[in-house]
Amino acid sequence: MTAVRRVGILGGTFDPVHSGHLMIAERALAELGLDQVLFVTAGSPRLKRQAPSAASEHRLEMVRLAVEHDGRFAVSDAEIHRHGPTYTVDTLEHVLREYGSGDELYFILGVDVLPRFHEWRNSERILELCRLVVVSRPGYSAFDWDDFYVRNPMARDRVTVVSSAADISGTELRQRVAAELTLKGLVPEVVEEYILRHGLYRSDDRGDATETAGDGESRTTVKRLLNLALARGAIKYGEFTLTSGKRSGYYFDGRLLSLDPEGAYLIGQAILPILQDAGAEAVGGTTLGADPIVTAVAVASHETGPAVPAFIVRKESKEHGTRQNIEGPLVAGARVAIVDDVCTTGGSLFHAIAAAEEAGCTVVKVLAVLDRREGGSEEMRRRGYDFVSLLQATADGTIEAAPAS
Repeated sequence: MTAVRRVGILGGTFDPVHSGHLMIAERALAELGLDQVLFVTAGSPRLKRQAPSAASEHRLEMVRLAVEHDGRFAVSDAEIHRHGPTYTVDTLEHVLREYGSGDELYFILGVDVLPRFHEWRNSERILELCRLVVVSRPGYSAFDWDDFYVRNPMARDRVTVVSSAADISGTELRQRVAAELTLKGLVPEVVEEYILRHGLYRSDDRGDATETAGDGESRTTVKRLLNLALARGAIKYGEFTLTSGKRSGYYFDGRLLSLDPEGAYLIGQAILPILQDAGAEAVGGTTLGADPIVTAVAVASHETGPAVPAFIVRKESKEHGTRQNIEGPLVAGARVAIVDDVCTTGGSLFHAIAAAEEAGCTVVKVLAVLDRREGGSEEMRRRGYDFVSLLQATADGTIEAAPAS
């Protein structure tokens, strides 16, 4: 009698396959006692917002290279050769036909896709064919399992949760390649070699895309700033819950960038020409986000001239002494620029603008290192302020250099 095998199915675009995928497979093998994990490279996933960056044959070959020396892993090209959108239920049926109907299947998927599981084609049949192995991810610790089971009652007693072994984003890896940063430790060495050999995730016009917030040397500076943000971890991709409670596919820590020596230098070099072109005589913003930025600009101006002094706007006025809410050598009537590390709703920027205008100054430029594009910059322009940013969030949740204004 043939022994029943326990086979894990790990599907994905694998764009590219990375160490996180391999760690998940290792963890599923160990915690569930699986005999094998089958990597299924996706063709055209129906619910994927954006088409894969690399061609299917490249993605499939990278997976093969990553697992070829480990007999516990196997690779399937079933979805690659299927025409049109691919569906999990069809893949599971195919695996059972190929491997034997007596095998037990364990479909491995991220917790972030569960809210839409009931929208998958024939989701009830999927639950008949396999058990679900759910990989937990940052930002989903409070996942509403009760709601999930209400929508998918057949899933009760057919779900096992395993913790993610690594938080690695394919989007971040692709951006690292475009920025000419190493993938060491993030993907198998043979995969990185394959990416470089075939020139994957590079764009011939990437220089134009990044040199967009100023002119001449300032364009190159913005490109270096974006690369440094990725290298220092100031930009991270994944699933994050922000202070507001909103979920985001990326996290930006402005202070990791502006308090880094090289980051501060680049910020000063990138912003100063923009403010000089606007005729700004001083630069300021609301503490805490603006503090290192205005200092970097002031130092940069000391080297090149003319000097652009910095000022800081308190969140609340002093309750003693002069009761001032602006710190620094700000002259009444000056033409000023207001800056911050991030523009979301624009609250901190509007606070600093109001303080500068109350001091009798004219705001000639408003600038953020990153524009999240969540309404703040639009409102800024609607009110008549000249707003620009060095970086901006895109519709698909990545961060790029902002277009020239």
